Amino acid sequence: MTKRYLHILKYNTLALLFCLAGFTACDTSVKTDNALVGEAITTKTKIKAPTVFLIDTAKSQLTWIGAKMTGRHNGYFKIKEGELHLNESQQASGNILIDMTTMQADDKTIDKASNLKLTKHLKSEDFFDCEKYKTAAFELTALAPYDSSQVKPTQPRTTPDDALRVKNPTHFVTGNLTIKDITKSVTFPARITLEDNQLKAKANFNIDRTKWGLIYRSDKSLGDQTIRPKVNIGFDIVATAQHN
Repeated sequence: MTKRYLHILKYNTLALLFCLAGFTACDTSVKTDNALVGEAITTKTKIKAPTVFLIDTAKSQLTWIGAKMTGRHNGYFKIKEGELHLNESQQASGNILIDMTTMQADDKTIDKASNLKLTKHLKSEDFFDCEKYKTAAFELTALAPYDSSQVKPTQPRTTPDDALRVKNPTHFVTGNLTIKDITKSVTFPARITLEDNQLKAKANFNIDRTKWGLIYRSDKSLGDQTIRPKVNIGFDIVATAQHN
């Protein structure tokens, strides 16, 4: 065995033993709002809106955080294109197309070579199979005013991951999320603001990746080789009005 491999093995073994000794002290899962996931929503005709907001792909981003038993990794996807429709009655529709081939691991706790290796694995058939499924999509189907009473008590508003949680959410967003040709509806809190001709939307939530067929190493029986099913997703959208 190489010295580098022995070092990694020693680190992972010590980390696992520490977690087992401390039980929940080393829970690596991301503790923020869980999206409500259900069956795909059959959409009606797009709403008629006087203004279409085109997503600025250079200023918008989609981030992810995945957790294993001994730590976390994070990264991002790039948005290929998208548009949002919003009328005066707060009815909404829209689409966001995500370029899965741009997925990158961007973990500052590991070196460049490790990030490249992780990126390659995530793009492989074990996970997103980006050669076959080059895009993912989010179809906005509804907006509703945010109501804190509808947030489950099991989702505490104070956690170690509070920096990720969207502050002062304004809406519940519902839409169809399609990954690897599997579509599920998701509902999550978001902060949406409109100023002059610019719309900004920010959200952060957890989903269970296995509901989209991403089952690689999700079985807890794998012990320290388990990769947690729960994945954290962050949207930070900037869109500019295009008046009809």
